[in-house]
Amino acid sequence: MQHAVDAWVDSMAQPCRCVFVFIGNAPHLAEAFSEGLARATGHEVRQRLMAVAAAATGIQVFEMREDCFLLWSPDAEAGGRYGGSPSVSENIEQLLSEISAEPVRFEGVVVLPELHAGWIEVSDPRTLDAAEIDLILWTAQQSPTLEEVRAEDWRAGYRADMAIAVRAWEAARAGRLQTRWQPVVDVYAGAATLYREGRVHLGPTPEHQAFLAPGAFMPSLERLRLTRPFDRCVAHQVLAALRQRPGANMGLNLSAQSARLDHWWALFLEVLSREPLLAKRLVIEIDCARAQLQDAEAVRDFCRCLAACGCRIAMDAFGAGAAGLTFVQACKPDIIKLEAAFVRRACENPFGFESLKDMLALCARLAQRTVVDGIDREADLHVAMRAGAQWMQGYYLGGAQAPARPLATAPHAAALRRSLPSTDDTADGPTGLASAAGAGSANRPRAHLL
Repeated sequence: MQHAVDAWVDSMAQPCRCVFVFIGNAPHLAEAFSEGLARATGHEVRQRLMAVAAAATGIQVFEMREDCFLLWSPDAEAGGRYGGSPSVSENIEQLLSEISAEPVRFEGVVVLPELHAGWIEVSDPRTLDAAEIDLILWTAQQSPTLEEVRAEDWRAGYRADMAIAVRAWEAARAGRLQTRWQPVVDVYAGAATLYREGRVHLGPTPEHQAFLAPGAFMPSLERLRLTRPFDRCVAHQVLAALRQRPGANMGLNLSAQSARLDHWWALFLEVLSREPLLAKRLVIEIDCARAQLQDAEAVRDFCRCLAACGCRIAMDAFGAGAAGLTFVQACKPDIIKLEAAFVRRACENPFGFESLKDMLALCARLAQRTVVDGIDREADLHVAMRAGAQWMQGYYLGGAQAPARPLATAPHAAALRRSLPSTDDTADGPTGLASAAGAGSANRPRAHLL
């Protein structure tokens, strides 16, 4: 007959299903700021996890290292009913949302932790040895970027990027994001609107009076690998806008870095799968301007999942980066949007014009529709039409606020714009939407993970 102590030891050897939470940028915070800030970030994340665990039943937090934690319950056995459950993925998303809701503040410095989480099967965390801990730490880390180059001014650049990222996240949480809708139109069919892309700007603050356009802040978020929580916030805003305007088709622009099937997207994907009519009116634009080749497989799987829900897929800024063709071949998008520089160069010299024609011919073999972006002046419109473009987008064709420089070079430009009326019922110009960083979950209970 087995002794009670032996039975307890045997039960401890059984694997259990845990949630790991990893701070991916802890080494960067230590190098760019200080070791004290990195430790303070780990301590703050642990305190937030403890608060979440205290609100649940039977959840415990185990600190494996200052940048990695396990949430577990003695009752959550491996292969149990939680494995692969969509509701559990939503719970992990809610967990990530709660512990990343506020930046970390330490001695006057404000930073954002780069968090990711997932399931892992381990023996009882209280019995792990050093080798098991090292294996879990290795499993929990995301693959490193292959393009990270440490220049002499890397620290200054990292700090500047972090300041912009904090401004972006605080704007999202405070409802200071402003979405400006820009139509994609067919200039040969009465300017029929295919959809309107939402371009998110950061609203002004007492410290920063001007709006900040996506091209000014998204590169900072991408360099810091902090695009996913921000893009998730914008995604839920677009869902809210689709519900407000039942007849509109809208475009959601996502960084290629965000386009992966992880727990950040659980609720968004669940909504799309539950509401196929909503998904059919949504175009997911993947910005491949700064995409990395090693992300192609993850982006492909993400796009396939969204296409299965009914969304259309567009590759944005095609031709701007080295990975664009790889992403198009992997994802097989419905729409390809040419990078705006093509129409600029086409206006400047014959070689640029031939390049635009060649790109249009190539894209016609790769997708159903090709959009020429950057139609900001009358000259852009004419050169794109001469090159054979049908679908176009830009300030000259309406929508988002134009930049300060003059866009029209001819007196009749306004009349030409009026000859391209919109058939979409979405209003032009800036549209402020309520912050939706926790959209769909404001009235949900706190995370119950295990």
